[in-house]
Parts: sequence; structure tokens; C-alpha cells
Amino acid sequence: MSEHKLKRKPQELILAKQLIDECKLDEADQLIKNFEEKGGHTLHDIVLCHLLNCELLYWQGLYKDVVKLAEQTYKESLGLGKNILSVDILLIMVNALVWLIQSDKLHDIIKQGEELLKTLTQELPAEYKQREAYIAFLKGWFYIYRNDAERAIKQFELSISLREIGAKQEIALSLTGIAWVFMFLKSNFDRALKYSKRGMTVAEESGNKWCIGYSSMCMALIHRDKGELDRSIMLFERSLTIFNDLNNKFMVAGILSSLGGAYGMRGELDRSIILFEQSMAFFKKLNNKTRVAYILNNLSSSYKMRGELDRALECIEQALALHQELGNLRDIAGFHDFLIQILIDKGDLERAQQSLDHLEQLNNQLKDNQINLMYLFDKALLLKTSHRAIKRGKAEEILKQLLEDENVSYEIRSMVLLTLCELLLTELHITNEVEVLEEIKPLITQLLDLSEKSHSFWILGETYLLQAKLALISLNLAEARRFLTQGQEIAEKYGLSLLARKISNEHDKLLKQLSMWENLKESKASLNERMELARLNEQMENMVRKRAIEVPELSDEEPVFILIVSEGGRPIFSQSFIEDQKFEDHLLGGFLSAINSFIGEVFSEGLDRASFGEHTLLMNPVPPFFICYVFKGQSYSAQQRIRYFIEELQDDKNAWQTFNKFNQVNREIQLKDIPSLEPLINEIFIRKTIHLNGLV
Repeated sequence: MSEHKLKRKPQELILAKQLIDECKLDEADQLIKNFEEKGGHTLHDIVLCHLLNCELLYWQGLYKDVVKLAEQTYKESLGLGKNILSVDILLIMVNALVWLIQSDKLHDIIKQGEELLKTLTQELPAEYKQREAYIAFLKGWFYIYRNDAERAIKQFELSISLREIGAKQEIALSLTGIAWVFMFLKSNFDRALKYSKRGMTVAEESGNKWCIGYSSMCMALIHRDKGELDRSIMLFERSLTIFNDLNNKFMVAGILSSLGGAYGMRGELDRSIILFEQSMAFFKKLNNKTRVAYILNNLSSSYKMRGELDRALECIEQALALHQELGNLRDIAGFHDFLIQILIDKGDLERAQQSLDHLEQLNNQLKDNQINLMYLFDKALLLKTSHRAIKRGKAEEILKQLLEDENVSYEIRSMVLLTLCELLLTELHITNEVEVLEEIKPLITQLLDLSEKSHSFWILGETYLLQAKLALISLNLAEARRFLTQGQEIAEKYGLSLLARKISNEHDKLLKQLSMWENLKESKASLNERMELARLNEQMENMVRKRAIEVPELSDEEPVFILIVSEGGRPIFSQSFIEDQKFEDHLLGGFLSAINSFIGEVFSEGLDRASFGEHTLLMNPVPPFFICYVFKGQSYSAQQRIRYFIEELQDDKNAWQTFNKFNQVNREIQLKDIPSLEPLINEIFIRKTIHLNGLV
């Protein structure tokens, strides 16, 4: 029997370990301090106490302190001879290094711990197996950093198979590790979410707050990358609350940064920048230069989207300086990439060329395929700025070469497609040749497909808007409106409310200009004239430069009329919001005529609105009815209001049954027939007291 098995742990340290596992960190900290102050302990108990301090620091997110204390404690543990405590100290050191993104040290320390464990085969089987599982878990993270998805999954699965049934916290973390692999290495968000959900279930069964918060954060990241931003933000905020309660500043800082990214994707850049700055303040206090640099990069991106290029440049230069200090050449190359793009946007082409030369040197030194692809793309961007056709042609050649490379990431590929579209639009502007449009169309199709597969729903929605403008300059008005409807549906489905409002406003403008566009067919206006009217270059510029979404201030519509008709066009219910009886009768007659036209023609095109004089008509199919809303003003607010009305109507079983019964006997419903109907209409359309997607 080994010396370790004969040692009895002090009762205070047993209780401290229980408190740490229950995330009662303040109580555990006090208990450990009291134990240390007593003094007179054996070397074994001192090492064990320091190990518990390492655990305590780990759960508090103080990873640099963990590494420092673990290195000291490991040296102390060598005085115990071959001892399993030495293994535990090495493994917690590795776990801290995982969070510090110091992958270069992982392999050697994991191997050291593994070799030491092999010499302790006389230990209790359960304890030995527990360390084997821990090593497999850490190897999983090592292979994630090596971009080796298959080996990472294999190690996480091994760690799960070695865990005892009761080790729910550890199993949850391994399941979440597999989710990370599918999210970041395989870009398979559905499978990532599947493993993340399993991890969350096990974490909640364990009752460990840190584990629940971590699982929530992982799931939030997956929903964010899937474009499901509302769900993502809710989970981030849940995780943030947990880690705030645990006083884990590192995790709080990380989640604030991730929340900033989610709000940025939603187009809420002011909120995004505030969160990034809060996150950076935490990481500065923790003296974590790597994380500070990454957040400076995120801030730079947000300022770039807002068009504040001087501020964007300032942030990226600070980030680059930090990485040069840290000496990570791959990260330095990545920051040069972003610096080049900002300098090009600023028109500082001389400095952009200098930075490209630095990137070329790094590319030659690193011989890394991803860095090379980045370099080629930036080279094409710089060539594209030239007024000389030969250089723009060289840029086009490089971009087409990149499209043929299977190793190009989703993000770079989408930017290549957009840049090619921009080059072709420049050619279209110069030549006025219709054939150029035919070259753009397959690129747009690729961009739509790529955006959907990579869950880049902002690009997907903007691409539908771009398609609509291309259809406009081809004078295909019905197709343009259909693309606008599709783009708004995508934006609303994935919580991109600013983008949805932007596309809805574009649709409203088109409705008001339909006669103008119809006249252009007769006048045979040039392509350049049509491009100006469609503001095509402005849309392309916004997408390529990732400009912030700008929309007019949201205003309430003025309700005029609600009509519910059968699928055959027969009125079932009507509600007027105007008092002039003569105008109401005239409106109803024209309204019914417009609805019949809508059902027979427009609606079959997959559209959702029509112009009706100075009014707009929205049509919603709710079998066996069409629910129609006439109003003045913006369509976006009207859409939110009528959808809420429909949901409430369908949720009221008695009201919905009454509608169906009256429809069967060809009777028209009056307000007195459904007592709940009038207060519902008043609340939504007259008093407007319901909160709907930012509307009140």
C-alpha cells in the first residue's frame, strides 16, 4: 500500500474541497486561510492545501495565478517522492494554460503528468482512472488548438468513457468540449448544439454553478454563430449572472466580449462597443494582454462598421503592438490583415502597401496555408484600388484563384465573392454592358448558398437586398419585390431587427416608386441611370465595408382598416379606424377590389404588401382566412402589430372557433359576437400599449 493511501486528509481540507465543488468559493477560501494560519503541517498537507488553492484560483478565473502557484507547488511535491498530488498539480496547471491560450506548453506538461501517472499503478483504481479521464480531457483541448478535430473528439469521448457515473460535472465539460470541436473546427452548428444541450442537461443535474454557467456560455456562442441572436443574448446574460455571482472576473470579461459580438451582429454597435470596453477593462486588470488585444480587434471592427476609421485604426494599432510584444507571429499576421483593410478604406494606400509587405514577409516565414490565403486576398484588395485596368484585372485573377481553393474559409470566401461583385459593378459602370450583369448573377447565387451554409444571416439578408436592386436595374419589378420579402423574412427570423427594418423601408420606397420604374421601361434609361436610382453602389459599398445599418427612426403607422376575408375573398369581419362614413364606404369597395387582385395575382408571387393609393395594404394568410390591414406610414411597425393581433386571435380558442363557425355559415362577425375582440383591437391598434420587437 502506497504512502499516499495511508495519509489521512485533514478534516478542514476535506470540507474545503466540498465547498469548492459546490462553488461556495468564499467559504472555502476562508477555511483554507484558517488552516494555513494554524501552521505545523506536514509537507503532504501543505502540498494538498496549495493544490486546493490552485483549484480555488481556477474557479475564480485567475489562471495566471494558478500557473504560478502550481509551478511552486509542483517543486514542493517532489519532496514527497512519486505521488499522485504531483500529477494533480500538473493537470490543473495545464487546464489553466488552456484558458490562457498557451498551447505551446500543453503537450510537454500533459506528457509529464501522463508519464508520472504510469509510475503510480499501485494507486486505487478509481483515483487512477479519474486522472486518466482528466488527461484525455486535456488532450482533447490540445488537439483543438492543433486544429485536429478527429483526435480531439476521440480524446473527449475517451474521457467520458473513463468517468464514473456520478462525475456529472466532468462529463458535462467533456460533452461541451465536443460541442466546441463541432462549432469551431467543423462548423457543424447543429451537431455542436446537440452536444451542448447534452452537456447543459448533465451540468444542471450536477448542480455546479460554474459548470452551468460555462455550458450556457457555450450554447450561447453556438446560437450566436447560427444567427439566432435573441436566444444567444438570453443565454449569455444567464451565464453572465452566474459568473458575476461567483466573482469570476475572467469569465465575466469573456462573456461581455461575446455579448458585444452578438449585439454587433444585430447591428447595435453602440451597445456592442460599450460591452467590448467593459470586457477590456476587466482583462486589463487581470493583465491578460492576449485577451486585451483580441478585444481591441473587436472594437476596431465595430468602429470600422460605424465608419469611424481613425478610431478603428487606433484600436488595431494598439492590438498589433500588444501581439508584437507577445511575439505570436501568426496573430501578428492576422492583425496586419485587418490593418491593411482599414488603411485601404481610409485611402492611405502607401501605408497599406507597407503593411502588406510585412504580411508577405510573415507569410514567407510561417509557410502557413491560411496566412497565405489571407495575404493573397489583401493583395487583391490593394490591386483593386488602382485606376489601371491591368491591375484590377490582376485582382480579379487572384480572387477567382481563391474561389477555386477548397481551403478558403467561409468568411474569406464570402468577402472574395463580394469583392468580385464590386469589381464587376465597376466594370458595368464603365462599359454599360448588360452582359456584365450575367457574370454577377452566379456569384450572387454562390454568396446566398455560402451564407446559408455558414449561418451568416446578416450577409444572407443583405444579399437578398442586393439581388433586389440588381432585379430593379433589369426592370424586373416583381422579382425585386420578392427578393425584398425574402430578405426581410430572413432578418426577422434570426433577430436582425435593424436589417429587417432597413429592408422593409426599401420595400416601402419601391412601392411608392413603382410608376417611376414602370416608366423607365418605356424611356429605355441607361444602366448607369438605373444603378443611381436603385442606389446599387451604396448597397455594395455597405456590404464590402461591413457598414453599420442605418435606418430612419421607427414611427407608428396610422391604422385605417382591418378586414378578414375567406380564401374566396368573402368578408368575415371588418374594423374601420376612421369616422367618415362616406370615405369608409368608398374605401371598403376599393379595398375589396384590391384584395381580390392581391389574392389572384400579387400574393401568388410570394409578396406581403401592395400600394393602395396613399395607403399600404398588408396581407397575411391564416387558413382558412386572409387577414388584411390597411394603414398609412411605415410597414415595419404595421407588420409587427398585425402579426401580434393574429397570434392573440389564434391563441383565443373561443374567438377562433367563432370565426370558423361564422365562416361555415357565411355570416359576418360583429364585435358583440366575440367579447374579447374589441379590447384586443383597442389595445393593439388604438392605445398601442403592447411591446412588440422594440415597438410600444
